[in-house]
Amino acid sequence: MKKTTPPYPRKALYFLLTLPMIALYAVVAVFLWQKGIVYTLIYLALFVIVALAQSLVCVYWACPYLGRFGPCVGGFCLPSNLIARLYRGASITKRVYHIAVTLACLAFGAIFLFPVYFLYQQSVTYLLIYMAIILIYSGGFLGLICPVCATRGVCPAGQISTKIRKEIMNADGDKEEQSSRREG
Repeated sequence: MKKTTPPYPRKALYFLLTLPMIALYAVVAVFLWQKGIVYTLIYLALFVIVALAQSLVCVYWACPYLGRFGPCVGGFCLPSNLIARLYRGASITKRVYHIAVTLACLAFGAIFLFPVYFLYQQSVTYLLIYMAIILIYSGGFLGLICPVCATRGVCPAGQISTKIRKEIMNADGDKEEQSSRREG
């Protein structure tokens, strides 16, 4: 990664998308607290795992945003960035990196999947609203935040975003090609 990377250009948009997710996390934590404190503790532990693992990943990549704002999916940039400063200069092996990426992805997925059962028990409507918020956030993040991020080539979300954009561009190109064949 380049060390001369300019600041992330869509910071305001990032916060516009991410602050509602952070509010959703808080609402889910309170909801789980009502179901049992153990569920809330499990849910919060997933956030700690993501932040710790993501910070190792940032150090391994030599993330150009280290020590300043970086657009981490789900709002984990602030704690991960602070924790990564503690690891700065540490030698992280490829094996540790793969373990960290795997843990971060699994815990991140679990953050969204863990409340599903409890929401379903409460109300199918709550579950559908929850899923809609996550889908809107994911689509917005992948479509608006990832395309201009300096780490999109190595970040799992950035790689997904790039693949989706290429598929859309290829599909649009195929439609235009078919249209021009019909006309010609």
